[in-house]
Amino acid sequence: MRRISTLGVASGQAGRNRGCWRGPMVLRDSLELKQFCRQRGVGLVWQGLFEPNERASKLDAVAGLCREAARFTSALVRQQQPFLFFGGDHSCAMGVWPGVMCALPDDAKLGLIWIDAHMDAHTFKTTPSGNIHGMPVAALLGQGDRPLRRIYGENRHLEPQGLVLIGVRSYEPAEQSLMERLGVRVIRMSEVSTRATLCGALKASVTALSEHADYLGISIDLDAVDPQFAPAVGVPEPGGINGHDLCHALAGIADAPGLVGMEIAEFCPRYDSEKKTIRLIGELITALYGDIRKPYRSLGLSSDGTSSTSSPMPKSEAN
Repeated sequence: MRRISTLGVASGQAGRNRGCWRGPMVLRDSLELKQFCRQRGVGLVWQGLFEPNERASKLDAVAGLCREAARFTSALVRQQQPFLFFGGDHSCAMGVWPGVMCALPDDAKLGLIWIDAHMDAHTFKTTPSGNIHGMPVAALLGQGDRPLRRIYGENRHLEPQGLVLIGVRSYEPAEQSLMERLGVRVIRMSEVSTRATLCGALKASVTALSEHADYLGISIDLDAVDPQFAPAVGVPEPGGINGHDLCHALAGIADAPGLVGMEIAEFCPRYDSEKKTIRLIGELITALYGDIRKPYRSLGLSSDGTSSTSSPMPKSEAN
């Protein structure tokens, strides 16, 4: 049994659908998720669930949650423990990944695979909606304006060559302009529309990031997945990634050197009446961390090499 330190941020203030705040709570309390993961060799060991300060302003509440997230991910990386982080809305990434970077040696770099329907690369100056969950990529790259820096703090930043966006299909011109100016690799949905192309893109991304970075993280916004497979998300976008294929692709990079953790955000339980999304979350977790030799029966997949999802960290021995 592989024990994975698990945390959550019960926040929805930074997103369009405030119902996402319940996502981490539901996942923490789900016996179905816990049992599913255990059957595939993963024990979810909950370390904490953070809730916002309701008396603070939205900006200060989000900043406080990010500081808490950063404190825990820093501690887990220093303890050489792989982690799983459930976000309400995706603004929590501004705590999860800076915390990781702060715990790395001074000369070490983080590479991040960001799987999302959106670029999340706005600032307060460019955002048409004002939603903070559309800004974490800009903040992680050190491109934030003053209000965004108030959330992110004075933490280390990702270098552009240390970030790959996958599955993007909804964005504004200002975001595209920023990504092009910085030279961030953006793999659009049209480039990963089949299992083969998605698996190839993830493996190629790991290879490219390994040339620049010493450690690897994975951040998944569930809206990257087509609503057919993940209907319970904050901002559903049609034409997304096939959920079966994403599980298969994650299993293909499960042994990537330097993997420190995975973040999954934007689960909105009120739309999950058939529990499709929570089952997919279990599949994603066990694809990366579980016993991939076992069949993924809840998605109707077999255990052969064509239809099922089929390391230690070099410096910190994460496993």
